[in-house]
Amino acid sequence: MRLLARAIITLIFCLFAFSAYAITPEKEKDIKELLVLMGNSSIAEEMANSMVSIAIAQEKKRYPNLPKNVEYAVSKAIYDVVIENSSELDALMIPLYDKYYTNKEIKDLIVFFKTPAGRKYASVLTPMMQEIIPIAQTWGNKVGPIAAKRAEKELAKHGYK
Repeated sequence: MRLLARAIITLIFCLFAFSAYAITPEKEKDIKELLVLMGNSSIAEEMANSMVSIAIAQEKKRYPNLPKNVEYAVSKAIYDVVIENSSELDALMIPLYDKYYTNKEIKDLIVFFKTPAGRKYASVLTPMMQEIIPIAQTWGNKVGPIAAKRAEKELAKHGYK
């Protein structure tokens, strides 16, 4: 009997603990709206285009005389799969937004992304990131060795070589 009582108490505790961290339907709806306003579908499109470019480059190496109609068919197949499954990407992102933003902050972001500045931010974010990544990589390649040398000096000061 005691074992059953403990099991019930443990189950009730777990249910309360789980429900305390569950996202509310309102917040989930707001996050979905925010993702749309932020152009989340363009992320899936960018990923699809990137996957297509990589796949076609690989296939052209395997089949140098790949006809354009076959290239198009392969491209469309890959693109369609990514777009058809893009809602899964949204579903995977919702818990992140839930973790890092309150519902009030989500609502504030929705207001922002409905403004002209917010719409522009959403429209230029992906192309900006494409330009920022190589800049950041170049900078990292410059700063990385300097940081490594400085770290080596610190280790040497403490007797590590």
